[in-house]
Amino acid sequence: MPNLLVIMDMNNGFAKKGALYSPRTEALIQPIADFCREKAESEDWTLLALSDSHAATDIELKSFPPHCMAGTTESEVIAEIKPYCDMILPKYTTGGFFEIQEAAKSDARYELSNYDEIHIVGCCTDLCVFNFAIITQKYLEFAFHSKTISRMPKIVVQRSLVDTYDTDGHSAEMLNDFFPGHMALNGIEIIE
Repeated sequence: MPNLLVIMDMNNGFAKKGALYSPRTEALIQPIADFCREKAESEDWTLLALSDSHAATDIELKSFPPHCMAGTTESEVIAEIKPYCDMILPKYTTGGFFEIQEAAKSDARYELSNYDEIHIVGCCTDLCVFNFAIITQKYLEFAFHSKTISRMPKIVVQRSLVDTYDTDGHSAEMLNDFFPGHMALNGIEIIE
């Protein structure tokens, strides 16, 4: 079976400009583009970019300033990565799991249980990457336990290809140390 690479929020609003721009996310551009190129050359990989695309009424905007608003260039996947993507899916929640579940109703490429491995890269380690990894892991564990799937896909986070932002009260170094370990405790493989 094939593998899935989930590219989380490598869009203009986080990697190049905007209220939630971070130079740490910008520093991921070339390493992730290189990783995407490598995977895109293999028939065993499907590449999915999840990209924040908000409406003014989205709940997330109560916690964060307006960012990656739908229909703006901020919500677009960055040019360095976009050519490698087999699928691009806008997301409205912190993580994107539920958007994938909705997309899977009409397109089998989004069915997470169809993959042997699901690798995650992008931003932010402690928010979208963490939420997607944990919810996906627990959803698949439940499906396996309930015997609605016959094998458990492996969830993998590429630690060198995820990062978070650094501001007062939000230490990127501390969060990048803590959250991969927490994901590992929940059955997610962390590759250095």
